[in-house]
Amino acid sequence: MFKARIKNNMCSNAHPVGCFYQVYEQIEQARGKRVSLKGKTALVVGCSSGIGLASRIGLTFSAGMDTLGIYTDRAAQPHKMGSAGWYNNQAFEYYARRANKLALSSNQDAFQVNAKEWIVQKLQQQEKKLDVLVYSVAAPKRSVKGVGEYRSVIKPIAKGFDGIAMDPFKEEMRDIHIEAATRDEIEATVKVMGGEDWQEWVNYLKSAGVLADDFITVAYSYLGPEHTQAIYGEGTLGAAKAHLHETAIALQQNLKTINGRAHIGLFPALVTPSSAVIPSMPLYISLLHEIQKEKGLYETTQEQVLRLFDEHLSRADAETKLRVDDRERRTDVQLLVAQRMAEVEKQGIAGLPALVGFRQRFLNQFGFGYDHVQYDDKPDPLTPPALFDFDQPVAISKAG
Repeated sequence: MFKARIKNNMCSNAHPVGCFYQVYEQIEQARGKRVSLKGKTALVVGCSSGIGLASRIGLTFSAGMDTLGIYTDRAAQPHKMGSAGWYNNQAFEYYARRANKLALSSNQDAFQVNAKEWIVQKLQQQEKKLDVLVYSVAAPKRSVKGVGEYRSVIKPIAKGFDGIAMDPFKEEMRDIHIEAATRDEIEATVKVMGGEDWQEWVNYLKSAGVLADDFITVAYSYLGPEHTQAIYGEGTLGAAKAHLHETAIALQQNLKTINGRAHIGLFPALVTPSSAVIPSMPLYISLLHEIQKEKGLYETTQEQVLRLFDEHLSRADAETKLRVDDRERRTDVQLLVAQRMAEVEKQGIAGLPALVGFRQRFLNQFGFGYDHVQYDDKPDPLTPPALFDFDQPVAISKAG
């Protein structure tokens, strides 16, 4: 049996066919909705999983754009499995090209100038200019040539944090204490997760003359409700996101010469490889999504991305901050979350129904947890997406 290897809420392996299917699933959602976003060519920096992958799918299959992508993932080798992000990208490129859309990708460090040079080269070769740039990078570290390496941390600022860590697979909870971040840790996290690299991308591409008139760029962020503030909004990640928001204002000024715009896309809490390791977030997300489903407010990542594009990013008079986190921050939703959090802290999480959905969404991102994918044997690491035509029901039933 080829199973997911999970430790400390991180999955270290992936199933190719399952990854292909979860990309196909998102494409089917995107095909069902046309968005009014203008432009012909888009770039997604950080495109292989989570919101970045969903954005590239939406830009291609809902907005009808050609896309370029930058991502950093472990490539498969004949006797070594690749990471989920690598398989996701293979599947996306396959389906995009079947739809007669340009899909150029490079597996390299987005922070380095080589990645920016590669994008300029490809745009010039294709005689294209960039209409949209989505910045969706969530990285643990960043190397700056001639300076050194910066590592991000998830810590509170000013005072320590006492909370609860949850293992949704073992159904265990434990008390945790996290010391307050040092000044160096705060600065390093801002350097990695803030807006500096986003600004460098935009400035580099603008200087190279490859940005179209009316160019739009958006970077993704999260504010979160009161419950998450101690470890998120008021912590090192919050400091980085504040810098990201300041960067959007600076970019607005820089882009005036081409009538361009810079925005922050504020998303609600999502099950992603990144959010799963933030203390307190897995339990919060599990309960939030359970309540949203009860109230008919739940949206998949793809649905949220399409709403951002269609209702916000497409508007010339859009605010700098584009809010798609409104369904999370509703007062009635947050009151219920607080009530259930209090109940769970008393009763524990063993057998908690909300965990079922969290586990399913987490596993799917790595290609696991699908009933119609065969997990009995280890798959070929270099399995090509073309072997599995999910448009045919019989192919789905025999997948794997």
